[in-house]
Amino acid sequence: MKARSAGSAGRVAAGAVVVAVIAAATAGCSDGEPAKKAAAGAGAQVVDTVESMVATLGKASDAASAAGSAEVKMTVTTPDTGGKPTTMTGTYSWGNGLAMQAEVPAADLQMQDLVSDGTITYRMVQGAYYYEVDAAPSGPFKGKTWLKVDASAVLGEKGVASLEGSQNDPTAGLKMVKYAAGVTKVGKENVLGKEAVHYRATIPKDKLGESGAAFTALGGGTELVTDVWVDDQNMPVRLNQTIGAMTVHTDFYSFGAAKDIPVPPASETADMTEAFKEANGRKV
Repeated sequence: MKARSAGSAGRVAAGAVVVAVIAAATAGCSDGEPAKKAAAGAGAQVVDTVESMVATLGKASDAASAAGSAEVKMTVTTPDTGGKPTTMTGTYSWGNGLAMQAEVPAADLQMQDLVSDGTITYRMVQGAYYYEVDAAPSGPFKGKTWLKVDASAVLGEKGVASLEGSQNDPTAGLKMVKYAAGVTKVGKENVLGKEAVHYRATIPKDKLGESGAAFTALGGGTELVTDVWVDDQNMPVRLNQTIGAMTVHTDFYSFGAAKDIPVPPASETADMTEAFKEANGRKV
């Protein structure tokens, strides 16, 4: 195992950015003038009224928010990962503050030389990203098994505010549809073995509030396209969000009470924040 160094910071860069994309995609939106009517998409059925769609997706968001956590599979594609998809499978919790723990293929994060089993355990908790790695046998990070990067090093202070906002569950963005420039009801589809109704909305970036700042920091586009599938229990089954060249695909396998995702012990953690900034030329 190589000694941990600034080079390690370069290898954790992709992972930190992937997490930032997820965080930005789940944040709430700013106040604005709600859309007055739906716009039809090619091959899609126009929703009768924007108000009916807002009500439907609002109920789905409220039901998910009340749960506190979800078992999810997230696949993220961003220019920072070379346009290649990165998949995370694990627990997303928001009932006691935004947190996540997931398993990620080490190769997807360019961190395969930091673990022997090919998998990185990742945590997002209390405004920082943590990556569990094999302990270094020597060097400045001897014995450390967690690498830490502060979220502010990736998103900037405004972007971090989207992590700490009150609307920080992964479906809070569904409330954004009232600001959409176009809203459609695509139709019924079978998703994860459930009959679900597929909706689509397009929201201008200037209606995304603090999460818009996060998208800008990550090189996002000018509008957020949201596709959501809602089952007959008014629960979201799948959520796809695209802005610019970045996409976040989330499958919800189950919902439950908030989970306790602990911060790794400080004695076992190497803080890579400054090295990360130097390696990536980020001034935030």
